[in-house]
Amino acid sequence: SSDLSFMGQSVRFKMTSVCGHVMTLDFIGKYNNWDKVDPAELFSKAPTEKKEANPKLNMVKFLQVEGRGCDHIVLWLDCDKEGENICFEVLDAVLPVMNKSHSLEKTAHRAKFSSITDTDIFNA
Repeated sequence: SSDLSFMGQSVRFKMTSVCGHVMTLDFIGKYNNWDKVDPAELFSKAPTEKKEANPKLNMVKFLQVEGRGCDHIVLWLDCDKEGENICFEVLDAVLPVMNKSHSLEKTAHRAKFSSITDTDIFNA
């Protein structure tokens, strides 16, 4: 963690990372054996479940430990559709443990960058 200026205030911040997607969406067990399921059922009535993409990493718990008590979150993921999806996965994990704010717009911020050099990180 470091002390720097953010939005005109002196703040303490910490940086961490995720390893790809935090969550995955899959069909429930009985629909996972595609040799025994009519593919049409997958589009019409097969329920899905959201679960951790890599349960061994305990990424949701890790993010909650890191985010507990924070006032702001700055998301530094790739600026493409997949990066945006991962941003929302991170927010779903972290927002419940952050200090409460009256507005998501005042709490969650999006950094725009194209490389991870020291200069680009501080300027993002």
